Amino acid sequence: MHPVTVLRRATWVCGFLPALSPQPITGAGVRFGDIMRSIVKSCTLLFLATGCSRLLFAEQLETYELKPNLVVTPSRMIEAVEDSLASVSVITRTDIELSVAEDLLDLLRLQPGIDIVRSGGAGSQTSIFMRGSNSNHILVLIDGVRVSSANTGAYVWEQLPLNQVERVEIVRGPKGSLYGSDSIGGVIQVFTRSNPDPYARLTIGSYSTGEFEGGLGYRGENTQISVNAGYRDAGGFSAQNPDGFSYDPDDDGYRNTNLGVRGSTRADYGTWQYSFLGLDSETEFDQGESETRQYIASAGFEGSISPRWKYQVLGGYTKEKLTSDFGFFTTGFESNRYELNWQNQYTNDSDGTLSFGADVYRESGRSRDSWDESRNNAGLFVSYDQLLNRLHVQLGGRYDDNSRFGDKLTGQLALGYDLNEAWQLVGSYGSAFRGPNLSEQYSPGFGGLFAGNPDLNPESSRSGEVGLRWHHQSLGAFLASAYRTKVDDLIAFNGDQFRAINIDRARLKGIELEYSLSLDGWLLNANTTFQNTKDLSTGKSLLRRPDQKASVTLNRSFINGSWAGLEWFYSGKREDFGGIMLDSYHLLNIRAGWVFKPAWRVEFRGDNLTDRDYEPAFGFNAAGRSWFVSLAWMP
Repeated sequence: MHPVTVLRRATWVCGFLPALSPQPITGAGVRFGDIMRSIVKSCTLLFLATGCSRLLFAEQLETYELKPNLVVTPSRMIEAVEDSLASVSVITRTDIELSVAEDLLDLLRLQPGIDIVRSGGAGSQTSIFMRGSNSNHILVLIDGVRVSSANTGAYVWEQLPLNQVERVEIVRGPKGSLYGSDSIGGVIQVFTRSNPDPYARLTIGSYSTGEFEGGLGYRGENTQISVNAGYRDAGGFSAQNPDGFSYDPDDDGYRNTNLGVRGSTRADYGTWQYSFLGLDSETEFDQGESETRQYIASAGFEGSISPRWKYQVLGGYTKEKLTSDFGFFTTGFESNRYELNWQNQYTNDSDGTLSFGADVYRESGRSRDSWDESRNNAGLFVSYDQLLNRLHVQLGGRYDDNSRFGDKLTGQLALGYDLNEAWQLVGSYGSAFRGPNLSEQYSPGFGGLFAGNPDLNPESSRSGEVGLRWHHQSLGAFLASAYRTKVDDLIAFNGDQFRAINIDRARLKGIELEYSLSLDGWLLNANTTFQNTKDLSTGKSLLRRPDQKASVTLNRSFINGSWAGLEWFYSGKREDFGGIMLDSYHLLNIRAGWVFKPAWRVEFRGDNLTDRDYEPAFGFNAAGRSWFVSLAWMP
C-alpha cells in the first residue's frame, strides 16, 4: 500500500449548503477550458520529452503520513478510524489506482449506506443519497471548503474528475454540531492530489472514450507544490430510452478539462497551505447540452500558541456557473461563496481535547434574468473528547445565525466502550439541519407555479445510532451499525400554486454490515445495507432508494506491483416517480494492472461483464458491457 503524504493539518470548515447539477453562464473572452486544454497539451509534450527521467527533489518537508487508518473529518481533528465514534469509510489513492475506475461514483457506490442515481452516461446529472436522506442532505467539502451550490443545495458529483482526487473520507450520520447546515445524512470530504512526483496516464475505451492525465511538482526543504491536469472525452450513449420524457436516440457525449494545484510553505512560526481546482465540462443530454464551470480555491495557516494549543485559519472561495440549452430555451445559474474558518485544539493534562472555533461565510446566487440574492452565516462550535479507561466520550454543540432564515442550535453526544481488546460498543445521538437554498427561497417559478418562499424554515433532524465493532489482527474486522433518523419540516412544493412550504416529514432507519480482511497479498471488502425510508406524510417509501444493497471487492497483489481484482455490486428494487417500481440489478466488474517495466504499467478494467440492462432511473439508460485500457508512467 502506498502511503498518502499530506501536510500536517486538521480539517475544519464552516457550515452551509451544497449545489445541484447542470449549467453555467458563459462569459466573453478566452475560456478557462481552452486555457487548461493548452496546459494539458504542454504537459503531454513535457512528459514525452523527459521520458523516464525523474525530477530531483531536495530534503522532504517535515510531514506525516496520513495512512488509511487516520481521518480528520469525523471530529475535525486527526484520529485513527478505530478511535472514531462515527461510522467512517476511507477511499485512498491506492484504492483509486487499484480500481482503474473512470469515475469516483464507481467507488462511492461500493460504500455502505450510499445510493447513487445517474441519469445517463459520463457527466450526466447524478444524485447521491446517504442513509436514505436527500441528495442535498450531504455536506460536501473539498480540501476543507464547502462546495455545494447556494442555488440548489447539492454538489455536481458528475463533474469531479477522479484524476484530481487523492483521498475521500466518508462520515455517515449527522455532524451538524461541528459543521452546521447540510449534514443530516453525513459528510463527504475530498482531498485533492498533493504528491509532487511526476506521472502520466493515457486511457482509451468503450463509447469512444479517450483520456489523458498527468502531474508534476517540486519538493524542497520548506516548500512543496504539485500540479495536476487532465482531459477526458467520451462519445457516450443515449441518456434516455423510449420511456424517457425527451427521448432522442443519438449518443450523448461528455468532455471535461481540469487543472489542480496544491502546495505548502513552512515558516518558523507555522505552515502556509493553499489549493486550487478548476473544472470545465460539457455534457450532452437528450434534446440539449449543458456546460459546467467550477473554481475552488483555499489558503490557510496552521500554527501553535503552546505545545498544547494548536490553531488553524482557512479562507475559501467557490464559484459555480451552470448553463443548459434545451434547444428552444436556455437556463443559467451562478453561485459564489466566500468563507473564513478559525479552529483551535487544546489538550489538557488528562489527554482530553477541547476543540472550539468560529466560521463565517457569505454566499450569493442568481438565475438568468430572474433573481439575484445573497445571505450571510456565522457559526460558533465547541466539542470535547475524553478517554476514560475503557470509556470514550465526545460531546459537542454549535450555534448558527443566518441572515435569511434565523438561528439554529445543534448538538451531539457519542460514547464508545471497549468490551475487551477485540470488541467495542459505540452509540451516538445528534441533531442536524439544512437551510433552504436560495432557489427554494427566491425562485419566481414558472408563471407563478413552483415559486420559492422566503419564509421557509430550515429542515431539521434527530438521529440515534448504535454499533458493534470487532477487530482481529489475523482474521480481519467486522462492523455492524443500526441507525434511526427523523426529519421534520422537509421542504416540498405543496403550497398554493405548488409554492415551496415546510410540510413533509420522513423516517429513515437501517442496518449496515461491513467486513474486511487483508492476508498474504489478498484484500477482501464486503458490505451490505438494509434500509427503510418512509415519507410520513404519505406512508410511501422515498424515491430511488433501495431497501437493500450489497458489494464485494476482492484484490490480489503480486510481488512486482501487478494486481488483479473483481467487484460485485447489487441494488434492490426501488420506487420511482409515478409509482413505477424499478427492477433490482447486479454488476460484475474486473480490473488488473501489469507492471511490465520499472515505472511503466498497463491497466485494464471491464464493467458490467454480464451486460446487464437496467435503469438507474425510469426512462434513463446505463452503460452496458464496457472496457478500458490505460498506459501509465509512474516513476
